[in-house]
Amino acid sequence: MSVSQHVHDVPSEDVLAQLVGAATPHFAFQVRDRVAQYAAALPPDHPRQAELAAHLERLDRLGYEGEAGRVSAPDLPPRAPLIPPAR
Repeated sequence: MSVSQHVHDVPSEDVLAQLVGAATPHFAFQVRDRVAQYAAALPPDHPRQAELAAHLERLDRLGYEGEAGRVSAPDLPPRAPLIPPAR
């Protein structure tokens, strides 16, 4: 069996939240494919299908739209420049 044919068990809600929460725009579609495999492994009327569909939607948005960078206060005091400005 190749790696791509391996069937993974559907993880707990906590483990799935960690997997999806750590996804970056660069890897959103790879994580989305894994979550889609989990959804396909469950019956259509399974109670977790709604949760998986919400994760799939979020990962689609993340992959196509990316993430806006957040501006926050610097955690270090400003430093003087190494080269003084020209006069």
